[in-house]
Amino acid sequence: MTSTCGRRTRRRVACALAAFALVASGVGPGEDPGAELMARVQKRYDGIRDVRARFEQKSRVAALGREDESRGTVVIARPGRMRWEYEKPEPSVLLIDGETVRLYSPGDKKLQIAPLGGASLSPTALGFLLGDGVLADTFRAESLPTSERGEVGLKLLPREASSFESLEMWFEPATLGLRESVLLDLFGNRTRVRFAEVAENVGAPEQRFTLEVPEGTEVIDLR
Repeated sequence: MTSTCGRRTRRRVACALAAFALVASGVGPGEDPGAELMARVQKRYDGIRDVRARFEQKSRVAALGREDESRGTVVIARPGRMRWEYEKPEPSVLLIDGETVRLYSPGDKKLQIAPLGGASLSPTALGFLLGDGVLADTFRAESLPTSERGEVGLKLLPREASSFESLEMWFEPATLGLRESVLLDLFGNRTRVRFAEVAENVGAPEQRFTLEVPEGTEVIDLR
C-alpha cells in the first residue's frame, strides 16, 4: 500500500492488533517474572471469547514530532474478528473479518479493502491474534515496574525481525484485565491505547462484523 489511505490503514491495523494482542494460546510458565506474568495473563485470556470496550488512542509520529488523538469503540470476537469504530477526529470504521481488512471513511466516501497478511499487518501479531500462535515462541517477556495507576506491566520483545520494536501491556492487578497497550515501532513512532468500560464474554453479534456502505462509495480493492 503506497497511498495515503494505505499508510493510514497499516497504522490503524497495527494499533488494532497491538491493542488486544494477548488473545493467544499455549504459553507455559517460566522462572523469570516476565515469563510468569505472561503465563498468568495467558491463562486468563484463554477463556475470553469476545470483548467490547471504549478506547482512547494517542499516536506520536516521531518524524513529524506530532501527536494524534482518536477515540471510539471496539468489538473483538475470537478468532481474529475486530471492528474498530473511530468517532474522533473523524468517523471511520476498521473491520477485520479473518481474511480481509476494510477501512471505510464516510467523510471521503471511500472503502479500502486489503488482504489480511503480507504488507497490511505484522505476521507475528496476526498469528497469536488468530489464536494459533504461542507467545513464548514469538516473544521474550519482561515485567515492568508497577505504574502510577497501580497497574502491572508486561513488555513483549519479538524474538525475530518484526514490524515493531516492543509492545507493552498494562493490566489491572487483581483481575489482570487489560487496561492499556503501548506499541513502539521501528521508526520510533509510539501508539498508546487506553481502554475503558471493558465487557468480556457478553456476545458479539455476527452483523457487527459485516460492513455495508452507501451507493456511490469509491471502493479501492488491493487484494
